[in-house]
Amino acid sequence: MVEDDAASALLDEVVVEWTAGSVLSTLRKLVTTVWRTNLDRHERRLGDDALTLGLQSSRNLCNLAVRQLANVDGVAARDARTLEVTYRGRVLHTGKVGSTSPTWDMGWVDWSDSDVRYSGAEANTAAYMPVAGTLFEPVGPVPGQPADPSVMRHLHLSWQGLPDGTTRAWLGFPRLGDEAWFAVVLLEDDGGGRGGMAPDGAAPVSPPPDFDTLGEPPLRVARRDEDGPQRTRGA
Repeated sequence: MVEDDAASALLDEVVVEWTAGSVLSTLRKLVTTVWRTNLDRHERRLGDDALTLGLQSSRNLCNLAVRQLANVDGVAARDARTLEVTYRGRVLHTGKVGSTSPTWDMGWVDWSDSDVRYSGAEANTAAYMPVAGTLFEPVGPVPGQPADPSVMRHLHLSWQGLPDGTTRAWLGFPRLGDEAWFAVVLLEDDGGGRGGMAPDGAAPVSPPPDFDTLGEPPLRVARRDEDGPQRTRGA
């Protein structure tokens, strides 16, 4: 996956800023707590499956995050059919990765799974026009097109729960086109795995691609970049 250097540098600053503001640290702890708690109470014999596990975890994360971030200075968190956190002039949405495979790649996300997330990626793409690696690089920014990544206002946090209880999370600037991100970073890995999804040793069933937006109305228009690759659906 090719990332934009300027966007990557900005993302590093955002990670520091949002961690210092207690947003990322809160979300990261909640992801781990919610996933492990739901694994512990997941019972196939009572009819639980990957769908109930994923949906429960997504709703728990949203509700708890709204509650815990309510009194954090400068932060606005709400349930907008998916978790939405506003801080320092940017808006973050979250999404649970459908795959439980440790080999899942963050470049496989498909923003068209969700109208909310597609709109964020679309807005970033319309706002920021990098020239690095393009034919315009020798001559600089295209007149009238912003080449400063600070104009991007939309962030996305994709998180993944693994059958052994560990979790992973990525933060980045979503985009449309050949690449799913202008820049993305793996946040601190949770290495405290214990136990598994199925006590009887049964292999976990891969869940649907997007638990957070199962309650959303269908997309009004089936939108996909004409030149973009067909990606495995994820976050």
